[in-house]
Amino acid sequence: MTPPSSASEVQLRVTQVRSGIGTKPKHRATLRALGLRGVGRTRVLPDSTAVRGMVARVSHLVEVAPAGTEDRPVRPQRRSEALKARHAEVAQAPKAQAPKAPAVKAQAAKAPAVKAQAAAKKPKGATGTAAKTKSPAKEGS
Repeated sequence: MTPPSSASEVQLRVTQVRSGIGTKPKHRATLRALGLRGVGRTRVLPDSTAVRGMVARVSHLVEVAPAGTEDRPVRPQRRSEALKARHAEVAQAPKAQAPKAPAVKAQAAKAPAVKAQAAAKKPKGATGTAAKTKSPAKEGS
């Protein structure tokens, strides 16, 4: 079998889908040799017996697809592009009304009443372990 020419070389898209942590050192070395440095990383590699052998060794950690298929996800926006798009959406969106101030004051008025009820339920002088009384026999010894 003759190797394909470099112009029409068949390629594989190899994507790491599981972590190499906890695997054998040879498996981690194979992932490094394939150029995969983390979960979700993808490499397009030539379809050769060497690459196929490496992929077979770590098949439980990677997914393989022909490189010609274009079902790869769209590149995520850069942060600056995303911020510009978000600012443009906010500028075009109608402004929402601010919450009414009396509703906030009504909630603030409830807080002291709740604290007063909690204080009324606690018996005076009872504060955790400090409220335990010492026996008179232990004080004298």
